[in-house]
Amino acid sequence: MGILKQLEQQQHLNQQDMKAFIDLMINPQIENQIKYKALKSYTDKEMQQSELTFLAKSLIKTMYEQQPVYEGSMCICGTGGDQSGSFNISTTASFVVASAGASIIKHGNKSITSNSGSTDLLDQLKIKTTPVKEVVQQLNQCHLAFVSATESYPIMKYIQPIRKMISKPTIFNLVGPLINPFKLTYQTMGIYDQSQLANVAQTVKDLGRKKAVILHGAGGMDEASLSGDNLIYEVNAGKEIQHYTINAKDFGLKNAANDTLKGGTPEENKAIAVNILNGQDHSSKRDVVVLNAGIALYVSEKVNDIATGIQLAQQLIDDGTAMKQYLRMVGN
Repeated sequence: MGILKQLEQQQHLNQQDMKAFIDLMINPQIENQIKYKALKSYTDKEMQQSELTFLAKSLIKTMYEQQPVYEGSMCICGTGGDQSGSFNISTTASFVVASAGASIIKHGNKSITSNSGSTDLLDQLKIKTTPVKEVVQQLNQCHLAFVSATESYPIMKYIQPIRKMISKPTIFNLVGPLINPFKLTYQTMGIYDQSQLANVAQTVKDLGRKKAVILHGAGGMDEASLSGDNLIYEVNAGKEIQHYTINAKDFGLKNAANDTLKGGTPEENKAIAVNILNGQDHSSKRDVVVLNAGIALYVSEKVNDIATGIQLAQQLIDDGTAMKQYLRMVGN
């Protein structure tokens, strides 16, 4: 239990220490109370950027000695933990971006810190998650695969109960979107904690992404929001990380309060997603999907800038292309 003592003493962890931390957390023989103490101690200490990279790489290696590769693959996701109660923005945006021909491997989970996680919504949409070994075939057919975190990392079942024992987000909120089973080319990732933007951006760079955007939404959301300036950290391979802000109004979208983006049960979130994709919803909910899809279209190099990405996202919804993508996924 040396690692527990290190954590309780607020010590910084090297790569070997982080592996010991992971081994403790996923060991079914160790009592949950000890795991709780370890995770609580880690959550209470100041995280070093290198620790996040060590954690992500260690978790990946527990399941994938060599990550599979699908050239051009991308994940669009948020960390959760922002307490906004928003509907499933990144999941809805994934349909729009995939309809443009981007290859989306959406790595998601049942809700830990919200009413409805991405796989809760998929259950309502009657869309099955794709086993890792079938992802390539699924992408070749549909450009979009939803992968369940509990299927791709079954070891996480030993960690989830511990996460639920802690009343606030933990490092596993940050690391979840980083450990996609595939070695991604692109990524957009929203995070709830503004102070972690630089750390996550560097970790994404360490993991070898060609291009990525890490963002913190106005008003504290883990998606780009409509309520003000969104903080952006942009990663490009071989270049310095850039950071800047974007505001929805600069792209012809109306500013709106974050509480206009609230979702509800998985059934309610299904209705919201479908009404956006079929073009019936012209509210702020559509605009926030368009904004996030526009960013992702830029990151995936389908367009040269975010403004053009937003225009393309609007077009994909208005001409029915996004809805066709959804219907393809549900087998119609």
